[in-house]
Amino acid sequence: MTEPVLDSGTAVLDVATAEPEEKPLPARAGPGDGRTVRVASGQGFWGDWQEAPKLQVRHGAIDYLMLDYLAEITMSIMQKQRDRKPEAGYARDFVPLMEDLIEDLIAGDVRVVSNAGGVNPEGCRTELGFAFVGKSLPRRPRVAVITGDDLMDSLDDLIAAGHELRHMETGAPLSTVRGRVAAANAYLGAEPIIEALRQEADIVVAGRSTDTALTYAPLMHEFSWRKNDWDRLAHGVVAGHINECGCQASGGNSLVDWREIDLTLPATRSSKPRKTGPSS
Repeated sequence: MTEPVLDSGTAVLDVATAEPEEKPLPARAGPGDGRTVRVASGQGFWGDWQEAPKLQVRHGAIDYLMLDYLAEITMSIMQKQRDRKPEAGYARDFVPLMEDLIEDLIAGDVRVVSNAGGVNPEGCRTELGFAFVGKSLPRRPRVAVITGDDLMDSLDDLIAAGHELRHMETGAPLSTVRGRVAAANAYLGAEPIIEALRQEADIVVAGRSTDTALTYAPLMHEFSWRKNDWDRLAHGVVAGHINECGCQASGGNSLVDWREIDLTLPATRSSKPRKTGPSS
């Protein structure tokens, strides 16, 4: 099991306003410390039901909110939007969602991990800054941006260095269609997300990260999983695949008693054991 371009991403926390002094980071507990960390799915695709993440945060016993917005067609749509308007190219509904939820996120100590940045993570972070202005909050939200997935400016150098980037089905090298390429992005894995969480980010805005990393990166961070701990990482990848298809994880395909069970509301927040109980 490998994560393509795992280490090429960069996590930048609040570029313009980050506090310069370094703060000692709390020691992360090990995988056998008896804690439970809950990563909730609030979005499976761009355009998904916007009430779902609100219900997760306001009623769910959760520690992290995972929001997955991207598919290949979504990336192409966002790129066309950015071509027309340079400040566009991200999931625009993410910004009002965070504006609506930020008080709850801070009060409940819930952290957000998303790939809402699309092809313009920096633009998304800028709009979040504007959205939080005027909010009465106990502290300034810490927003981290993950960069490094955009390879458009590196394509010619990659081709010149002998990387043909052949089509998976036809075998044709990318050079044969180079003039028609509008965007090029590499999947990033968990490492930059972990770095953002290590810097105590409240909201992580990534571009083209793997769907699974949005779920297992918080687990790697919380439980200090090593990058070569393949068994635990495999568990995390499976959990990530299930989590990003959230409604199916709760029985969307085959729920025998669906008429009798109300799945609208998660477990109430009062039931949330704050990182205690069986190990996850």
